[in-house]
Amino acid sequence: MPILIGLPEPPSRMHPILLFAALLFSSAASAQTSPKISGPCRFIGQSHPLAFAPGVPVQNFIVTADDPDLRRFIIYVPSTYTPDIQYPVVFMLHGSNQLASSSYNNLNWDETAEALGFIAVFPEALEYLLLDGTTETKWATKAVRNWVVDPSELPLPDDALFIREIYNTLGANLNIDCRRVYATGFSNGGAFVKTNVRVQLGDVFAATASAGGAGVFVTAPGEFFPQKGFMFRPHFELIGTRDANRKSRCVADGDINPGDDLPMAVADITATPCIWGPLTTFANELGVDPSVYAYAEGPNTTEILWQIPNVLGSIPREYRFRMLRNLNHAYPSGGNWGIDYVPIIYDWMLQYRR
Repeated sequence: MPILIGLPEPPSRMHPILLFAALLFSSAASAQTSPKISGPCRFIGQSHPLAFAPGVPVQNFIVTADDPDLRRFIIYVPSTYTPDIQYPVVFMLHGSNQLASSSYNNLNWDETAEALGFIAVFPEALEYLLLDGTTETKWATKAVRNWVVDPSELPLPDDALFIREIYNTLGANLNIDCRRVYATGFSNGGAFVKTNVRVQLGDVFAATASAGGAGVFVTAPGEFFPQKGFMFRPHFELIGTRDANRKSRCVADGDINPGDDLPMAVADITATPCIWGPLTTFANELGVDPSVYAYAEGPNTTEILWQIPNVLGSIPREYRFRMLRNLNHAYPSGGNWGIDYVPIIYDWMLQYRR
């Protein structure tokens, strides 16, 4: 059965709707003709068989070249898919204690992929026992390595390699546009995108985005300052004034009072170290001058923009940050805020090509 790729799936984690879709439509995947690989495709490392069916979500399971863990991802290929056309790709990485199905079910990336004609991929992190006694799925950021209890779990599996092998698998089985492959994430997934994905997979992704994922604070390891120009990829970040994770950090630092929301006005943002410090640190990592920025303030949105225009022979550098009034710790997607940011983020991504 193609969706299992010859490996059993633990029954407690099987999503019945997705399994039904895979059983019903798996023959559609095998009926597709071979992809036409062209453009700046550069696949480094291993690829795997892929089950997909245009118009429905399909689960896949792989074992990477790095470790023996069975890894899961969901792929949504639009119903209009034809191997004669190259399709952009968006990877959506879930937050802590979530599954691939969390992003698929709760956000609108599949609907947007169907409407706008791109491939959406929802990878799933592994589960770890943490210092606070909880067991959660986590993307293996530098911070997460410090939270893991069981020494036998160290070093953590290479999640960047997992993402790379999914990319290789897409390229081996679908006609993807390698110039237009993007990554976005929520919370821990957003932090992973801002750090490991941006640095280790700069040759794969043309632009990245995050919501609610800190990633870096005032200080950051030198590994997040890549020296190769191709690794400086534009980034679009969203957080909400009621983001409990960010607020707790700011209260602990003494920058806001308990019960206060995060600031909206630019003058207040720049005067709040727990917010402004990480922003300027990340701007510096992206290779832009943190002291040179433009901004716009509205009743529900404040935007701060660091940007170096595209010059012949160089890669454009952009860091676009938006503070959204009254958004909680969430990826803004219609039901949890007044505006669905999924098509907005995708439209922003499309201006960039690798």
